[in-house]
Amino acid sequence: MKSKINFEKITKFIKSKNFFIAVCVFVLTLSTIGVSYASFFTVKTNSNNQSVSTGTLQVSYGNDTTSAINKENMESLSDELGLSLSGEGDVKVVFIQNTGSLNSTFTLNVGYDMENFTNRQGYKSTDPLTPLDYIKIAVYEYNGINDETLIVGPITIADLPIYSSNSDYRYNRYSLLFDTVGSTTSGDATKTYKIKTWLSDKAIPAARYTYFYINTEVVAEVENAKMSYNLSGVLKDSNGVALNGATISLQNGSLKSTTNSSGTYSLNGIYPGVYNLDITYNGKTYNGNLTVEEGSSNSLTSLGSSFTGSTTSIFTQAKNYGTTLANIINKNNITTYSSAVTFNSGTTYYLKPTYKLVGGMDSNINNLNISLNTGTEMFTLTLG
Repeated sequence: MKSKINFEKITKFIKSKNFFIAVCVFVLTLSTIGVSYASFFTVKTNSNNQSVSTGTLQVSYGNDTTSAINKENMESLSDELGLSLSGEGDVKVVFIQNTGSLNSTFTLNVGYDMENFTNRQGYKSTDPLTPLDYIKIAVYEYNGINDETLIVGPITIADLPIYSSNSDYRYNRYSLLFDTVGSTTSGDATKTYKIKTWLSDKAIPAARYTYFYINTEVVAEVENAKMSYNLSGVLKDSNGVALNGATISLQNGSLKSTTNSSGTYSLNGIYPGVYNLDITYNGKTYNGNLTVEEGSSNSLTSLGSSFTGSTTSIFTQAKNYGTTLANIINKNNITTYSSAVTFNSGTTYYLKPTYKLVGGMDSNINNLNISLNTGTEMFTLTLG
């Protein structure tokens, strides 16, 4: 079913005529390095974005000299213009270096920068934030002058799985990518990213007057602090025919595998978490989500194809079912932006494929097979 656009909410959303739009002070969260555990805590840069070291990871922000960029009447950009690093929008550099003797894995998360936003002079609780559906983001791996490789995006924050949730959804964090940085002896002890954010051209005109104020964080821990899993299986269509040349990706392309003539794929080094699982075949992409947990034995559970509407927010539903705001909106043809979604009590709403995979003490999980239904643009996972 379709939900009507809440014009009253949008009217409130645009009532200020001259909002400033602030973009991105980077905030980082790093974990304590441990042998069998990892505990997380937050570290913030000062207004000059100087380097900060925690444990064996050092994170810095390139040559930024101010904590924010203020803009008036932000113009929306097409994906083509948004992806241009030399064009409009805001580009930040994140430099990550491992100074320790153990490899480290980390995730890069994004969300509203509410602490800095609410501390801004003149802030009012009624000041509207740009809906997550309209905030586009792209991540480039950067290896030198004019040497950028697009690795994530363009994607909206609403398309990202929730990494951590809060009773006030404005403080939620959304998982953008995960990666590994090697030890000092590995030859791969540094990672540098350029992260670009912009206002989508799908945004309603009033969105240019909202507060576009987000930040990123790095959450890291020593490798082997948690079990990581290697997934493998076969991709077939609904008739049982193996599909060659399909791309299976986790976490917005952080890990990818292309099937061979037998339909076989493999994805290695996957830590517990909630991931976007996307399958691209014959020019179409099939979206779903996979939650990975550590346990005593291997099991796979479908989290369901639907849920019953209630007063629970879309953010809570997305977290409970291990899916994304955009997947719920798109699957149910909802026509308003995510922060304004309300569910009708007793009404059935539908989910894209959502699964929970529990792994045991063996890091290799074989026969995680995928059946692709090209007619419904859905897929099914089975653990054989």
